[in-house]
Amino acid sequence: MYKALLIAVNEQRDHEISALPNTLNDVREINRLLTEEPAVFGKSDVQILYGNLTTKSMLDHALHSFFGDASPNDVLFLYWAGHGGFSQTNAYFIPYDAGIHAIGDTSINMSDVRDHIDQTKARTVLSFFDTCHSGALMRSIDNLMERGLEIKGSGKFVIAACTENQLAWDRNGHGAFTDHLIRGLEGGATNLSGEIDIYTLYAYVSRALSKEFENQHPVLNSTLSGPPVIIKNVKTRQAESNLSPLFDGGQRVIDNSGDWFLLGSSSARYFSYRYNSSDKAYSLILKAEDNSRGVEEVLKQMWKTEQPFAIEDTAEYVRVAEVNVEVVGGEKTINLKLVSSEDRHGSHMFSEMTVNGIKPDEIAKLRIDHYLFNKEVPRHVRMDHSETLIYGNPSDYEVSNRLIPDLLDQHVTLECIRLHLIAVLVFKSIVSEVSSLHLFVERGAITRITIEGRRPRVYSNVNPSIVSVDEPVHFSLDY
Repeated sequence: MYKALLIAVNEQRDHEISALPNTLNDVREINRLLTEEPAVFGKSDVQILYGNLTTKSMLDHALHSFFGDASPNDVLFLYWAGHGGFSQTNAYFIPYDAGIHAIGDTSINMSDVRDHIDQTKARTVLSFFDTCHSGALMRSIDNLMERGLEIKGSGKFVIAACTENQLAWDRNGHGAFTDHLIRGLEGGATNLSGEIDIYTLYAYVSRALSKEFENQHPVLNSTLSGPPVIIKNVKTRQAESNLSPLFDGGQRVIDNSGDWFLLGSSSARYFSYRYNSSDKAYSLILKAEDNSRGVEEVLKQMWKTEQPFAIEDTAEYVRVAEVNVEVVGGEKTINLKLVSSEDRHGSHMFSEMTVNGIKPDEIAKLRIDHYLFNKEVPRHVRMDHSETLIYGNPSDYEVSNRLIPDLLDQHVTLECIRLHLIAVLVFKSIVSEVSSLHLFVERGAITRITIEGRRPRVYSNVNPSIVSVDEPVHFSLDY
C-alpha cells in the first residue's frame, strides 16, 4: 500500500514570520503527479494538510498516525514544504502557530520527525523536505543509517532541499527544490523502463538545483539495499501511437495525435506535457533522442515569440516563455513553457450570420472543403460574389493549396497530419474546438476523414452548433 502525507505550511499566525503561499502550489502539484494515471498512489491514500490545519498539535497527531499505523509492507511518502529554523541546540520545522520568540517550544523538532522515520514499522519511507535548513535533519540521522535496515528492495530515504547552513530558494510560484522535483516527476527523471525511482529522481533534482544555485545543494541519506523503490510510472505517449505510415491491408484508424505537437511551422515529439489552467500555460518535456538537433535550434529561435500551437485536440496561439536545455545523467532534455495568448482567442467568423442565404453551418463546411480538402469554390458561391466573404479571413495562419498531399510528400506522419488539420480548423475560424477527428487508412491510402467540432457560443442562451463532416477521400501513401 502506497500512502502519502503532504504538508504545506503556507500561512503563519505570528505576523513576524513570513507566509509562504507558494508551498500550497507545491503540495497541489505533488499530489497531482502522485495520483494521476498510471499511478501507484490512490487518491484516497494521500492526506494533505495546509493553512490552519498545520498547527503543532495537528502535525504531531498526523505524523504519529501516518508512521505509527503503518504496516511493514507499506510505502510511505512524506513531503513537507515550509519554514525551518534553529534554536541554540536544535533544528525545527515551523508550524502554523509557531511563535517567533519561542521557536523551541512552539515548533516541531526535526529529530522527532527523524524518530518517526526510524521507528515506523513501514520498511520503505520516502521523505522530502523543502525547508530552510532542512539538511539539519541529517546531523542526527547517522545512527539510523548505521543501523542498516538491510531489507532488499526497500529502505528509508531522506531528501532535504539544502544543507543545514543553506537557504532553500523560492521562485516562479514554487520552491526551487520542489520545482525541479515536479519536473522530475513529470518525466524528467524517468528511467529506460518508463519508471521514476528514488535514485533517478534524486540525481535529476540534485543536478538541476546545483546548476541553478551555487549555494543550495540537496542532501540524500538512504538505506537502500536491492532494487530502487518505484515512485511513479510514466505514461509515455510514444507507446500509444503507431508512428509508421506504411500499410499492408485491412483498415487502420488514426484518432489521436500520439506524442506529436506543432509549434509554428515545426513539429516535434514530446515525452510528457501538462496544462496548468491557473496560469494558462503548457509545460512540455522533450527528449533529445526523439528529436533532431535541428528541432532544438528552431525552438531556441522561437523564444519570446508568439506562435500557433497544436497538441492532441487543441490549437491556440501561445507565447514561447521558456526553452531550457538540460543534461541529466548524460541524457539531454528540452523543457518548454508555452503561455496562452489571450488576445488571439475568439476571432471566429460567421458565427450566426448568413451570407447571401448561405447559413453558418454551411459556411463552415465550405471552408472545410476549401482548406482541408482543396476543393474548388462552388459555382453558386462565385456567382453571387460571396467568395471573399466566406473564404476571406483575417487570420495570418497560412495553409497550403494542397494541404494533405504536401504533408504526405514531406513524409509527415499520419498523427502529425491530424494535428495540421486540427490547427486549420481552429486557426481558420471554422470551429472553436475539435470534438473528434479520424483518419481512415486502407490499402495504402487515406480513404475517409471524419470531423466533429463546435462553433463558438455567441450568446449565452444559444448552444454552440456542432459541425460534422464525413468525407470520402483518396490520398495515397507513397512512402
